[in-house]
Amino acid sequence: MADARITMSDLPTELFHRILDSLDCDGQDSLLACTLVCRDWLEISRAHLFSELHVLRGKCQSFEDFPAFLEAYPTIAGYVRILNLEARLFSITPQSSLMPSMPTDLLCRILRAIPHLHRIRLRQLRIESSHHQAATEERIEVEHMEYEACSSEVVTTFDLLSRLHIDHLDFGPLFEDAQCSEVVLPDGLKLDVHSLCLESVTFQPVTLLNALRQVLSPTSLKSLRYGCSAVEQFPTPFFVSNFLRDFGRNIVDLNLAPNFPESYEVLAELPALRVLRYHFSAPLLTSATQLDKERAQTEMFRDSCIPHLPPDLEQLALYITYGEEHPRTPECMPFWGLEASLARLRGLQKLTIYFASIPGELSSAIAAAAICFPKSHSKGILQASVRAWNSECREWDLYGYLRDEC
Repeated sequence: MADARITMSDLPTELFHRILDSLDCDGQDSLLACTLVCRDWLEISRAHLFSELHVLRGKCQSFEDFPAFLEAYPTIAGYVRILNLEARLFSITPQSSLMPSMPTDLLCRILRAIPHLHRIRLRQLRIESSHHQAATEERIEVEHMEYEACSSEVVTTFDLLSRLHIDHLDFGPLFEDAQCSEVVLPDGLKLDVHSLCLESVTFQPVTLLNALRQVLSPTSLKSLRYGCSAVEQFPTPFFVSNFLRDFGRNIVDLNLAPNFPESYEVLAELPALRVLRYHFSAPLLTSATQLDKERAQTEMFRDSCIPHLPPDLEQLALYITYGEEHPRTPECMPFWGLEASLARLRGLQKLTIYFASIPGELSSAIAAAAICFPKSHSKGILQASVRAWNSECREWDLYGYLRDEC
């Protein structure tokens, strides 16, 4: 009788990957142990072990040795999917004096050495223009870039980004020359970015949007997240709406913070818009004494925003707080009655309520939301979830439906 024993080498590779995905490998001790099990497990364990790299440097330290390591060990470089380049002395209040420097050409060399990179995070680095600019090369493909509180001159920032093709950019730059009014990129290049998330705490929003106006292609953006509500910094009520008017013709998914009422008129001029995400500070439940104050927000949204939305809008996402437990009656629910204004959105397929946090079970929060939006609930289009806006920008899977269009 033939020997019917199954050895490890007979099992599908996908099974081993599933096993390793299920391990608690925060300290990586489990993965290191897996590399010693047998030869068949060695390569698979290495692929998980090196799938995410964190490279930290102090203010006087260089990243020069890192690309040399990647080029010397291309097998390891091929395992990397997520790369974090960060300041060792990470500061809650970013300080340029604590940031290690990263020349633009050195970063491009690092990216070219990692063939299967999906995501790169740059955190509190000082981006410097290279003394010897490399000859123009094909753009480097980056699926997701987090650019968090990195300091540089305006032109240097966008010169770096112009060398990349970026599906999604989570963008929170610090500009050393905030008064810079002109941005000219080499060879007339434009940014190649499809989804853009501007950090909710943007230190220099006017400088940032003025620069973007000069370097973006009018048709490149498919998704824009702009959660900054610091409208008092804008020189005119139409500052954001004028940006959208010039660069929003292909935007499918728009996240907009409360703004000047005049700004919402531009929504009717965005022909591709299918998803609108809107932020409220008003809670789902409030006390009767606070109702008028909180309802003023929902009334502004009802009167200034909804009338300008395209009737074929497919999804409306509302970011709200849950509030404290109060009677679930009209006297304690600022969103009561808002649903009637949504009747003009004939193509609406999903109404999603995002809570930053909830005190109990999600089912209870959904039941409370259903009181305010009974028709949507009965049609099966009302959904609720717990999601923090800042972390949402880092979840590229949220934007997956845009990939085919990009």
